[in-house]
Parts: sequence; C-alpha cells; structure tokens
Amino acid sequence: MKVLFVTSEVAGLYKRGGLADVSYSLPVALEKRGIHVAIAMPYYQSIKGHSVSCIGQLAIDYDRRRELMFIFETRLPGTDVPVYLFRHPLLHEYDGPDIVERFGFFAKAVAQLYLYSSGLLGGPYDIVHCNDWHTALVPLLLGEASKVGYRERETIESRTTRTILTVHNLLYQGEAGSSITLKLGFPKTLFHAFMTPLGRAVRLLTEGFEYADMVTTVSPTYAQEIMKGMHGKRVREVFHRRGDKIVGILNGIDTNLWSPSDDAALPVQYTHATVVSAKQKIKEQLQSAVRLPQVNVPLFGFVGRFESRQKGLDLIARAVKTLPPETYQIVLLGTGQKKLVGEFQKLSEMHENISYVNTFDERLARRIYAGSDIMLVPSKFEPCGLTQMIAMRYGTLPLVRKTGGLADSVRDGLTGFVFGPYSTAALVTKMQEAISVYAKQPRKFSTMMKNAMKEDFSWSHQVQEYINLYRKLF
Repeated sequence: MKVLFVTSEVAGLYKRGGLADVSYSLPVALEKRGIHVAIAMPYYQSIKGHSVSCIGQLAIDYDRRRELMFIFETRLPGTDVPVYLFRHPLLHEYDGPDIVERFGFFAKAVAQLYLYSSGLLGGPYDIVHCNDWHTALVPLLLGEASKVGYRERETIESRTTRTILTVHNLLYQGEAGSSITLKLGFPKTLFHAFMTPLGRAVRLLTEGFEYADMVTTVSPTYAQEIMKGMHGKRVREVFHRRGDKIVGILNGIDTNLWSPSDDAALPVQYTHATVVSAKQKIKEQLQSAVRLPQVNVPLFGFVGRFESRQKGLDLIARAVKTLPPETYQIVLLGTGQKKLVGEFQKLSEMHENISYVNTFDERLARRIYAGSDIMLVPSKFEPCGLTQMIAMRYGTLPLVRKTGGLADSVRDGLTGFVFGPYSTAALVTKMQEAISVYAKQPRKFSTMMKNAMKEDFSWSHQVQEYINLYRKLF
C-alpha cells in the first residue's frame, strides 16, 4: 500500500506547530510498518541546508495564467521517507495576506501532479492523506465529488485513489472570498459558498469535509465535541451528515525524539528509576537559567503559542495573581500576540516567582519539560495536544482541562491533574491541589511521576488505527 501524505509543514524541514511534529512522526511510524509513504509540501525559501534534487516541472493554470512549478525531492531528516517539495514564487513564504489562495494553489498543484505526472512522485498512490485546511481542497480537485453524492459535478476523475482529511485544529478553516474558485478554474457550484458582510466566501476546510472519503480528528473526544457544535453550526451539520465517515484517532509522539534517557539538551539524562533525583538537578539549573529563586516549591511550566483563543493563558494570568506567590513558581516560554506577551512580561517583572521568556528556544523548551514539576495546559479546547504527552514522557505531571485529547490522555490523580469548567476558579483549585500534593504528599507525587513516564504515547498503537483505516478504504 502506498500513501501520499500532504501537509504544510514537517519537523526537520519547516515547523510552525504540532502539525509539523505529527507530519514527521506519523509517516515514519507508517514506514516502519511496511506502508510506503511519501510527503508532499511547499518548498519554502527558509528550507535550507538539505540535499535536494529537481525531478521535474509542471504547468498549472491559475488565475488566468500558466504557472510553472518545479518539483524537488529530498529525504525526511534521519529517515528514508521521500519528501516532494513544490517550488514556485507563490509558495516561497507561509504567511501573508493571500495565505488561503496560496494553499489553494498548492492543493491544485498536488492534485494535478498526482493525476497527470504521478510518476514524478513515485506514484500512483492508493491513499492521499491530507492535513488541515491548507490541503483540504485536494479531495475536491481530485474528483472525489462523485463519492459523496455530487456525480453531476465531477471535474477531474479519480476512480482508484481514496482520500483522507485529518483535522488537527478547527480554529483555522482557511476562509477566502469566493473569487478563489475562479482563480482555481473550477465552477462555483462545486463549492459551498456562504454570505459574509464582505460578500460570498468559502472555507477550504469545509470543502474537505464534503469531499474526502474519510475525515479523521486527532482525538476521539475532539470528534465528539465537534459533533456537539463546538466549532459552529455549519461544521456540526457536515459532521452529522457524514457521521459514519468521521473517526477520532489520538495522536502520538516520536519517543526517539522525546527521550529523557538520551536528550542532549538536558544536563542530566534519566529514566523512570532515576527521575526524582535527576529532575531536581535539572530544576535547579532551570531556575538559575530563568532567574527564579532556588527554593523548594513546585515549579509550573508552560510552553506554547501566546494566543487568546485556545491555550488558556487568560486563566493563567488571573490564576497567578490569586495564588500565594511563596507557594509556587512558574516559567513560561513562547511568542505570540502582543497584548498577551506584554501582560506576562509585566507579571514577570513584578513577581520574582514568575519568569517569562519571550522567544522560542528548543533547548530551553526541553529543559522546561524536564525541569518543571507540573506542566500547565488549561486549554479552552485542545484537538489533541502533544505538550501533555511530552511532559509525561519526561516525568512532569500535566495539569489540564478536561477537553479533547487532554481528556483522552491524562488520568486525574494518577498521571496528572484534570479540571473541568473553563474558569479561573477551577484552575486555581486544581493548582492548589497540585501544590498541596507536592508539599504534603511527596511519595504520591513521585508515584504519579513514575506512572506518567510509563504511559505509552508512541505511535505503536495509533499507527495501527490509521493502517486499519487505509485498508478499509483500499
């Protein structure tokens, strides 16, 4: 079986978030199980320092012009998994005001190359596995309309290929004016346009829901939350209508990349047998590095994007003002929205038990995962989340809200701390509980740390679910 994995980012080549980690680790896990996988992604200008070779070119009609696309091949760093890079001036950067049109163009390039020049990709492939809104138009452009009741709207015909769309985060849906359909050169009737104050628009992710053979989410609970309407009426309606084609599969992590026993970023490596003493040494060095007093109180960590819609930073900002400062410390690492960054910089300046580092530093992130006692993940919603899995891998207890993949991966009182309502009071209560267990029940805290490290979040289990899904379609 052959799978073409289409994505906007891959760790080791170009990374913006958790999608990049999954786009690396899942193909590697599939390859180890005997599934032939190749990755397709844009060739951004920032992708440098890798051995690449040009394997061909492709002419694409877009926005009433004929564009020439060059296809390059490389290997996923540290593996034999092939990566096909699509080079064109429109794909030089990820960001920009025309980001949705940029990835619409990329989707058309993938579909056209697959159908008419698949030999360049080592094709044909049995499954085209798309990820998030950036690639969600591929099923439509491959002619998958006929498989969900739109036979009269067929465009490009693809009788043998099956498509899967994995939704990593519904917060981002790829909304654009309906003029994008003209630029792509396809009839407006293929798309499900809707009215906005600025005129008619389409969402690329919704089109993927309509046309993909199967839709997966990155945790079972997230799939249930979508069904209940967490992300709007339109999405809920599509999910209900296609309910038998929706599957929730929990993400995994690459346990070779995240391994405290041989992590070079750590001053001390450790296993579950030596976690208590080793983490204390790493904690002391971390406190020194981020200018926190070396006192014996629980150290909370946060690593992630500073944005207001998902990650629960508003709760954290209020909670740290409520808790007695002498009972805990907190270190936060990440960049993002200017207002949030300014708020935490001010908190860090005003309170000696709070440290905020306004950057993204992979080495420091790993030390926070290992040196913290508790990792804060109080998300308003969380499709899956890798932070809590990485934290447990390093023996750091996650404190999470009961939502999405957090609910599916953390066991309250056994491998972490879980609270329910999205409120400051609920977070403060759970943080107080964690502080109390650390201070008054050190044996229980140590047992929970070891329990967390024994949890298996490798792809060994989840990858089989994807293989079963591929075989069901194939």
